[in-house]
Amino acid sequence: MSRRKSLPSLGEWIGAGGHRFDGNLLGGELRQLDLDQLVAGRYQPRQRLDAAYLGELEQSIRQFGVIEPLVARPLADGSYEILAGHMRWQAAQQAGLRQAPVVVREADDRTAAAIALVENLLRRDLNPIEEGRALRRLREEFGLTQEQLAELLGVSQSAISKALGLLSLDPAVQALIEDSRLEAGHGKVLLGLPRESQVRLAEQAVDAGWSVRELERRRMLLAAAPRSRIAVPRDPDLVRLEERLRERLTAPVRLRYDAARGHGRIEIGFATLEECDGILERLGVGERAESE
Repeated sequence: MSRRKSLPSLGEWIGAGGHRFDGNLLGGELRQLDLDQLVAGRYQPRQRLDAAYLGELEQSIRQFGVIEPLVARPLADGSYEILAGHMRWQAAQQAGLRQAPVVVREADDRTAAAIALVENLLRRDLNPIEEGRALRRLREEFGLTQEQLAELLGVSQSAISKALGLLSLDPAVQALIEDSRLEAGHGKVLLGLPRESQVRLAEQAVDAGWSVRELERRRMLLAAAPRSRIAVPRDPDLVRLEERLRERLTAPVRLRYDAARGHGRIEIGFATLEECDGILERLGVGERAESE
């Protein structure tokens, strides 16, 4: 999500002068707390653990300690709920530390959710799907509009809309984005397509390594593929043959057959002459095939 500024509106909203943590910021007090006094935050937006990054952070903490304090709020049972710094907490535990510096401050649920989300946004720690889910949770739990979210987080309203829009993708496509096999840009291209088409194009994009621009071109070809003007059931054998040709040629294919007239045709779509040459090669009638 692109950011217009370094979140000053949110900083003012939670009583901070910026996002650099020290004892004077976030309206809290810097303390040394035992790690077992800390508990994971309810509003932690990250759902997948980056084991490689956690290992690097652990090594850094072993060498230098926890340089940047965590942020937490006190709970009624005497423990402290982490608002920012979950990865540093986990890495410190793995490094064998007993204590860590923590900025302790009072915070209601809305503030806690905002701090947790903003810290991850600032660090670019969230994948696009996690980011969308975190924004959706803020919106639903606190009744915020997209305009209010944009103002709260210091980003454009269109960025909020695009992040939330990815959540309307088929779950299989969302999983590919979460796994970094596709980018958010690929997901945006697939929005609005039937779910079956989303999954098929997404899997093809992963297998072939398509760029966002190439996926856009493939979607345009799909949209431009001829369609029957009359919505009548198609011959299942014709549909199966069409699918086999489409997979073999990796190109849009449409079979048309008029049994009454005894007439049929095959339509194959392509965008460039190079793509046409590739189709001819796969049909066995290209220049390479002829030379053999």
